[in-house]
Amino acid sequence: LAEYAIHRLFHRARVLWPFHEVHHSSREMDWLAGSRLHLVDVVATRGFTFLPIHLLGFERAPVVAYLAFVSVHAVFIHANVRLRFGGLERLVVTPHFHHWHHAEEGAAVDKNFAVHFPWIDRLFGTFHAPRERWPERYGVAPDRVPEGWLSQLAFPFAPKSGTERTDE
Repeated sequence: LAEYAIHRLFHRARVLWPFHEVHHSSREMDWLAGSRLHLVDVVATRGFTFLPIHLLGFERAPVVAYLAFVSVHAVFIHANVRLRFGGLERLVVTPHFHHWHHAEEGAAVDKNFAVHFPWIDRLFGTFHAPRERWPERYGVAPDRVPEGWLSQLAFPFAPKSGTERTDE
């Protein structure tokens, strides 16, 4: 739930969106798209989700195992694969579900925030995954985000031209 909340906040808060927009600027879904992240996005998301786990006193071994799972799962859900998993898709986030999160299509924008369990999006009314098709195009305003790692690190701090999101 913490990951869902921080992910949704990065989409909704005007000051946070440019940091997460770097991740959404990928025009193609492939295994590296999950690693295209701004440092502020990574630190805030990991801090918001893993600090409570630490403070609750979880043992190191399960936390490390979870981190390993999260890393592999992130590669999997961003991968350029069009596999379907039947009923499992209702329980666990799969590429089909997460690809819609990255879709350029208007109805898919700001949907599918859950990282592991799609039922969380169903619960909060943010689920969008048409059963019989996959997104045709990816990238939310990909032309706004510059190429290159250093340019992308600076991007959220640069003055904007007025084409950025206007929602809160």
